[in-house]
Formats: sequence, structure tokens, C-alpha cells
Amino acid sequence: MKVKPHLYDEVFLFEIMMKKEIDQNEFISTALFGALWGLIEISLGTILHASKIPFRGTVLTIIAVVIITISRSFINYKGSIIAISSVAATLKLITLPGFNITPFIAIMMQGTIAEIVFSFFTYNLVSSLFTGSLILLYTLIHSLIMQGIFFGFGIYNVYLEILNSIGKAINYEGEISLILIPVIVFLYIFIGASAGWFGYATANRTREILQESVV
Repeated sequence: MKVKPHLYDEVFLFEIMMKKEIDQNEFISTALFGALWGLIEISLGTILHASKIPFRGTVLTIIAVVIITISRSFINYKGSIIAISSVAATLKLITLPGFNITPFIAIMMQGTIAEIVFSFFTYNLVSSLFTGSLILLYTLIHSLIMQGIFFGFGIYNVYLEILNSIGKAINYEGEISLILIPVIVFLYIFIGASAGWFGYATANRTREILQESVV
């Protein structure tokens, strides 16, 4: 005797099928965002490294914040940002000459910071600003630590002397580094927040365009 499925069972089955479709879409989106991040790190990173311009890592981090905040708007499963950063970091690692794990660690830390913030707070403008600020601050700290490891911690005294020489050039009495260091930290926080805002605004505008095209 054939039993007709209950309406509740049909609805439940439909939800399972939709969930599988959503998981597939999110998996594809994760790969795409991760690949985009990785390709930018490889291509633009190579150009910036060859040009020897200052703040190369900061430029790449700003782009990373934009990608992270945009991707979070479309991919919301737990650990999604870490998955995206894993793809980008792996692409970066396998294309670098030799075995330089420093960029791998930096990208993974950026993704981890974003994942932690968005896990504790709802994805919105404020959390995007906060995420961008923290990631840029990490980049500054990471750069200083790595330089201390590779060049010796005496490099910090060199930086302080350079900053103080600026004060002497403008006839400032005292250590101007005590003023410039907080200013630099503030600038990184501001730039990171701006990148987070740009990513959040771009994601919202993209969603609006997609909705308009569907209608």
C-alpha cells in the first residue's frame, strides 16, 4: 500500500534541497572570492614588490579588507572568511619563490581577525569598520615584528631617529616620535575603517543591482 507523503514531509524535503543548493553556491562563492584575493596578492603584490614603493603591504591589506567585507555579505556560514583566506594564502604560498611563509601567515591572520569579529557581531556597517581597523592595525604590528626579526630589533631605534630627525628639520624641540607614532596608528585605524566602509557599501550596492535585475 502506497502512503502519500504528508505535506510537512514535502516541505521538509524542499528545505533540504534548498539547503544543498545554498551550500553549493556558497562553496563556489568561497572559491571565487579566495581565488580573487589570491590572484590580487600574486599579481599586484609582485608589481608592488618590484616597484619598491613604501607601504606595499598596506595597499594589499586595504584591498583584502574590501574583499573580506564584500564576501561576508554573500557568504555567511561559520568559518567562511577563514576558508577564503586559506585559498588566497595557499595560492600566494605556492607561487612565491623559495619557501616564504610570512605572507601566508599574514593573510591567514587577516581572515581570522575578520572571522572572529563577524562571529561575535552581526554583519553591519559598524562591524565592517571595526574589522577593517583591526586588520590594518595588525598589518602595522606584523610588519614591525617581521622587520625586527629579520633586521634585528635595533631597527626600531633607526625608525625613532628618522622620526625625530623630522622634528629637528622643522625646529621642533623634543621627541616628535611621541606625536608621530600615535598619528600613524590613528591613520591606520582610519584607513582600515574606510576600507571596511567601502567594502560594505559596495556589497549593498551590488545586492541592490542584482535585485533590480531580477525584478
